[in-house]
Amino acid sequence: MAKDLKIYNHLNYKDQPSDKEDGFVEFLFQHSDLNVPEIDENRAWDKLNQKIHNPNKGFAWMKIAAAVAILAVLSVSLFLYDAAPSQIQVASADQKVNVTFPDGSIGILNANSSFTYPESFGDERNVSFSGEAYFDIQKSEKPFIIDVNGVDVKVLGTAFNLITTENEVQLYVDRGLVAFEKDGKQTQVPAGKEAIFNRNDASVEVKNIPSANIMSWRNGVFSFDQTPLGDALVELGEYYEVEFELSNDKLETCKISATFKNQTLKEVLETISTVLNVKTTLKNDTVKISGKGC
Repeated sequence: MAKDLKIYNHLNYKDQPSDKEDGFVEFLFQHSDLNVPEIDENRAWDKLNQKIHNPNKGFAWMKIAAAVAILAVLSVSLFLYDAAPSQIQVASADQKVNVTFPDGSIGILNANSSFTYPESFGDERNVSFSGEAYFDIQKSEKPFIIDVNGVDVKVLGTAFNLITTENEVQLYVDRGLVAFEKDGKQTQVPAGKEAIFNRNDASVEVKNIPSANIMSWRNGVFSFDQTPLGDALVELGEYYEVEFELSNDKLETCKISATFKNQTLKEVLETISTVLNVKTTLKNDTVKISGKGC
């Protein structure tokens, strides 16, 4: 075939310009060794009509397989989307923040604390937390699990206060039953008890709640019954964010019985002055208490 093309080019273009129309196709067929069969036009049209009205079965199966593959990809994408809902982060600065979780449970963040939780709960109700917060958990068969830097606090329905520090996790149970869990080891803490988890040795100490006012930061209610003034001032100082200075060390042991319900610092100081017959002076963030003592 290549030899024939050489001959054609030599004979055809020897004395003619290159842009002149030629009979290359006719020459190719005349000098080709191929034996081209005659075409039956009617038969060709019949085959074409069959293909148009009866598509190739293999092609149809390819379309079905492609559709199935697309549905599979969409299903996996939807599953992954449902399995990993968006996370919500809530942080408090210098004020308390109330949060309602997807199941209706309540979380109250104290200052400088934070929650991280999903938009919707699955088989478990999982929340990450740091700082201090009060939890009031809706009862459910699904466990409510609070992750505190690798330590799980697990409940079904209860109310409690939780404080996290660098070395400890402090739990005060107000209602129900709460469990500390670390590396498969669980410690249950009933209402009215305090539990302290030590991060250094993974030990848990359970004892009675030392003060009825341990959770007063969330509602501003304080109740003192023959409480040493020194202890009462520690709790009041944390809530009102002031420091107390006593002119006389004997004042620390003076007993005070009083109840404060969402009262201002000024009103609290007036009550202390009246009950203990002392003088209180507030300057900036410092309260000075002076008197003879008890």
